[in-house]
Formats: sequence, C-alpha cells, structure tokens
Amino acid sequence: VLMQSLAGLWPFVSGTVRLPGGRGDALFVPQLPYLPLGALRSVVAYPNEDRAAGDREIQQALVEVALSPLAIRLNEARDWTKVLSVGEQQRIAFARILLARPQAVFLDESTSALDEGLEALLYDLIQREFPGLILVSVSHRAAVEQFHGRHLELVGDGQWRLDALPTRS
Repeated sequence: VLMQSLAGLWPFVSGTVRLPGGRGDALFVPQLPYLPLGALRSVVAYPNEDRAAGDREIQQALVEVALSPLAIRLNEARDWTKVLSVGEQQRIAFARILLARPQAVFLDESTSALDEGLEALLYDLIQREFPGLILVSVSHRAAVEQFHGRHLELVGDGQWRLDALPTRS
C-alpha cells in the first residue's frame, strides 16, 4: 500500500508527495510489470512510445539486464506474458529503467523472482548507470539493503522508524 500511495493509486490516504522532477521523472516498478500485447520493441519501451528509443538502445538494454537472446526479437509480436517467465518480465522492467532514465525509481518486490546474484547485478547496473538516482525498494530480502543508505520500517498504528544502514564496501 505504501508504493501505491506514493504513486497516487491508493485513495485512502492524505498528505503530499513531492517527487524530484515530478511524476514524469519517477518510475514505479511493481512485482509483475505490465506487458502490452505486441512487438517486443513496444513491450520494452513501455510506457514510452516504441520509437522513443532506437533499436540499438533497446537491444543494449536487453543485453545489460541479461536478456541478450531477446535482442534479435524486437519485431516479434506476441503475448509476452505467456512467453516470458516472471523473472524475465522483471528484467524487462529493469531494461525500461535504463531506457526511461528516471530521477527516482520505486521498486516493489521487483526482483522477487530472481536469484540473489541476478538481483545484485541489476541493482549494481542501475546504480552505476544513474549515480544520483533516488532508489526506494520494498523487499523481503535482506540482500537488497546493501544497495540503500536507509531502512524505513512501518511499525504499525501510523508509527515508523528510519535507520541508517552501514555503507557497502
């Protein structure tokens, strides 16, 4: 519910959310990303128009998120939710981050179907590509903490605790 509230999708909250650059420069990535029907090019480029990024840029993003076999299939039109595993769909979402170049990314269990090695590769990738990126993650895996400077714990009854995390080496 926290991520839905921040995204403006949960109507039962009050308050103000200010995002750097506005909503257009923030990307919310759910556990299971939406994959529109159609050419893989459109699926990877979503929510932007498929010609907002060139084929080489889309192919490079697929290679960087460990989906290189898909790089030659950009013109293939399919129901990609039935073709790709959940882990592959989650990696498509990370390719979208590379293409969208947002100022803030909110990941809601966005790597839950990946092993820790692939999860670390993707987190390292976006931090390397966007060093000033504001990154917020909801995860049940402790391994994700190494990619963040703070830990927010919602303790109930409207109470919360924000702790600094040790810096990773």
